[in-house]
Amino acid sequence: MRYIVDIPPELAEEMNKQIRSGKYKSPQDFMIAAMQNQVYIESQESVEAASEISRSSEYSAPASSSFAAPMTKTVIQLLSSDVANVKTVPLKNFQRPSLLWGQYNRFFPVKIVTRVAANLAKEYSADYVLLGELQEKSAQIARELGKVIERKDKQLGRKRGTIISAGLPIGREQDKAKSRFKNQFVGYMAGSRIEGAAPTLKFLDMMKDEKNSVLAGITDFGLRFASLSNPVIDLEDYSTALSAEEVGFLLDHISSKVQGEAKLIRLILAGVKEGIATPEELNERVKAYSSDWKRNEVVMMRAGVVSRMGELGLLERRKDGVKVTYLLTDLGEKYLERLSKLEA
Repeated sequence: MRYIVDIPPELAEEMNKQIRSGKYKSPQDFMIAAMQNQVYIESQESVEAASEISRSSEYSAPASSSFAAPMTKTVIQLLSSDVANVKTVPLKNFQRPSLLWGQYNRFFPVKIVTRVAANLAKEYSADYVLLGELQEKSAQIARELGKVIERKDKQLGRKRGTIISAGLPIGREQDKAKSRFKNQFVGYMAGSRIEGAAPTLKFLDMMKDEKNSVLAGITDFGLRFASLSNPVIDLEDYSTALSAEEVGFLLDHISSKVQGEAKLIRLILAGVKEGIATPEELNERVKAYSSDWKRNEVVMMRAGVVSRMGELGLLERRKDGVKVTYLLTDLGEKYLERLSKLEA
């Protein structure tokens, strides 16, 4: 289907900069990515809001109940925690973002990616595997596991901000959901730049072989994260997405290795402590991070970082009617002190 759209000159120039940098091949690629991003944001808002309403009429089972559905042999093998002797790869001198983009709204999907990457490396006794295979198997496993977790979320009556299946490719349009997961959480290479949640966190690195095929390998950081026990994957405990040990590792890693993310988290934590606690107010804090971000980018970045901070237990979400505010947890207070000392 063809649409003709007038683009303001300043936006056209920004788009052309991205194309010249090699991140996008053409204006069409850029526009499709932009539309996919916006559709994703809108759908996340509507899906989570609808979930809150629909759950009020659903059966709510006690947290101790077991709802586990059998996983296929492939899923079990590629999510195995037995990854101690896996070969890792060094971080190469590729450009990568200094913070996580707004669509990367959870860390749990990255856990799945690192487990799959580690187990593929183990299976092939290799440091690098084909990126396409890692993308496909990660997305398929995330969908299978995500469908199980989605049922748990509903049965446990989870509300917005606590839904463990958020970010997993469980949408009705399977191909589109998996494609988003591949690009957003596994990542991809564009010229001399690598993108995606796992590469941004320095958990994956990429390179091209002599046939110009893109390869991906798990780093020492990624393997350490993959090896930690996860309550959902390893224990069938659906009370939380990440263990205390995983949260501690991520907080340490972000503060020392992902400085842009640490800086944005610090801005949000400091703002909430000062009473800047609604989504609209926090948009202004996020805008202070980069004056280059447009309004829709600011909203997307705020939604993403706040969601990730909630998963890490740094913020609590309170709702009074239609008004949403955020509060610092004890862990959030401590992390703010830590980042302030480090001047993140």
